Amino acid sequence: MRNYPALMMRSASVSCPALLVNGWVYEMKVQIEIGTNRYSVNIANPLDISIPVRFDDFQLSVFGTPPAQMKPLQAGSFIGAVSQGGSCNCETYTITPHCNGTHTECVGHITGARMAVTDVLQDTLIPATVITIKPIASTEKYDPVPAAGDVMITRAALIEKLSATNHDFFGALIIRTTPNGADKITRDYNAAMPAYFTNDAMEYIASLPFQHLLVDTPSVDRLDDEGKLSNHRIFWGVAPGVQESAPSPRTITELIYVPDNISDGAYILNLQVAPFRADASPSRPVLYEVKND
Repeated sequence: MRNYPALMMRSASVSCPALLVNGWVYEMKVQIEIGTNRYSVNIANPLDISIPVRFDDFQLSVFGTPPAQMKPLQAGSFIGAVSQGGSCNCETYTITPHCNGTHTECVGHITGARMAVTDVLQDTLIPATVITIKPIASTEKYDPVPAAGDVMITRAALIEKLSATNHDFFGALIIRTTPNGADKITRDYNAAMPAYFTNDAMEYIASLPFQHLLVDTPSVDRLDDEGKLSNHRIFWGVAPGVQESAPSPRTITELIYVPDNISDGAYILNLQVAPFRADASPSRPVLYEVKND
């Protein structure tokens, strides 16, 4: 059962925005109710906050993982590349979802039992809140002990940012960190330790109704954390050292990119995932702007 207000369609006029048909112009207008409050959603202007999996030289790098690769299929005389004389393009892709772009993962990421994110993620339209935080050095707790120079997303910063937000949109929490250069899309995250959450911060998030956490860092944990994944465990409610867990409806999406032209505030999130039978899948989170009705 979700513990955030149910999202219900109030009314919908569904068509292609600004589409001219037989002299008539059709526009997309959707109203929703969350609890007792009504909002208008601009579904004519989707805001993609994913980093796509690419197969060229413009790829990000995490954990030193090999780049995603694409190779034409060869079977007998058939070759799946028009540029090489084939009748069509048909490639074999080699990717590591956790490292090659935006991905969404479920509790199966840290359990012995293999759980699929597509089984866990049942929400389609999710009330979401976007906030921007500057990671800092902090004395808040983290296991293992942070190294000198580490910067973190803190509980104090979360409390400050979330105190002024609309709780109707506590289905998903989307965190943009600063500085927010577009180099995040192709960054080598092995060159310097990226920001991560303190355990205090994750305990605070876990205490709130959020079912989905989306961040623009490679991981909610320190990349080199002795294999403890303490923040993953806190968010999913799995004790240290435990390898089994009941299915959790909560998901974590990492390696997003929220451009500066997207303001902090309330949105509707459509969290699209590729239908992989795996704990993680490449994903495409899309935001829709919301206004009070």
